[in-house]
Amino acid sequence: MNPALAGVALAVVLGAVVATSARNARTAVLGVVLATVGAPFLAEPLPDSLGLAARLVGAILGGYLLWIAARGADARTGGSRLGWPAELLVAGAGAVVGFGSHGLGALAGGPELAGAAGMACAALAVAPLLNGRDVLRVGLGLNLLVGAAILVRTALGGTPDPLEQLILGALVAVLGGVAAMVAMAARADGFDGFDLGPTSGERARRSPDAHQIEPR
Repeated sequence: MNPALAGVALAVVLGAVVATSARNARTAVLGVVLATVGAPFLAEPLPDSLGLAARLVGAILGGYLLWIAARGADARTGGSRLGWPAELLVAGAGAVVGFGSHGLGALAGGPELAGAAGMACAALAVAPLLNGRDVLRVGLGLNLLVGAAILVRTALGGTPDPLEQLILGALVAVLGGVAAMVAMAARADGFDGFDLGPTSGERARRSPDAHQIEPR
């Protein structure tokens, strides 16, 4: 096992754990940036300079747009209800599955650690996508899921060629931009931060359709 590759895989998984467990919005965004920036390096052989630059630019641009959307020290997101230890256990279980099922019974062209990190990120993305109650958390979960799919593809098919790297970098940047736009729109609506809607649980009252009959 390549120690450098193992270190990168660990950084990617830890970034995903921070992204799904942190309640401070900018801390969660930093976790996603760490995961997406480290993902291109989980390949054997490493991508060429053009492909690597495309992936890094896409990851940094998408993360920067999310950082703008999460501006303000008081910007909060849902975070994990069980805390980071539970998220770390989920990531560990996903990594074991990804490492053990490398190649899915066939000859794989990429490193096992890419599949392990990809499955860990996919496992962490489930909760934000299914139970996320604010648009930023859902957007971060979607970013992790797409990053997980790219890592699994690298583990199965080997290092993508430069054109595919360019497309993947553009995909990550566009996804981050769309999530940032929706998050900023949610904050502008006047609800509680990035919430999808009012959280008070009170239904709006409406006047009766029929006119009241005045007593005689």
